[in-house]
Amino acid sequence: MLLKLPLEKLTMMNAIKQISYFLAGVVLMEMTLTAAIARADDRDVTAQERQRIVQVLNGMGCNSFDDAEYEIDKKRFEIDDAVCADGREYEIYLDTNYRVIKKELDD
Repeated sequence: MLLKLPLEKLTMMNAIKQISYFLAGVVLMEMTLTAAIARADDRDVTAQERQRIVQVLNGMGCNSFDDAEYEIDKKRFEIDDAVCADGREYEIYLDTNYRVIKKELDD
């Protein structure tokens, strides 16, 4: 059985549908912008910084890592997935003088 609605109700339902699509778009745009702004707080390390990070990690017995970034807001280097002598992966954080702040096991 086909439900017949008055024209006014159909128009109102279409308006509600359009508003919900618009609001969903606004929410998605907000999430994208928030992620982009958060990402702007990090930058890639320079070649000189990478060289110094490699020296520090080698001194710690870690011979490789996936990525290194400088966290501008926290004024520290973040090294992802550093593989150390025990064969496990770690997240390692260094201050601007390349001293270890934190070394935590990567899950």
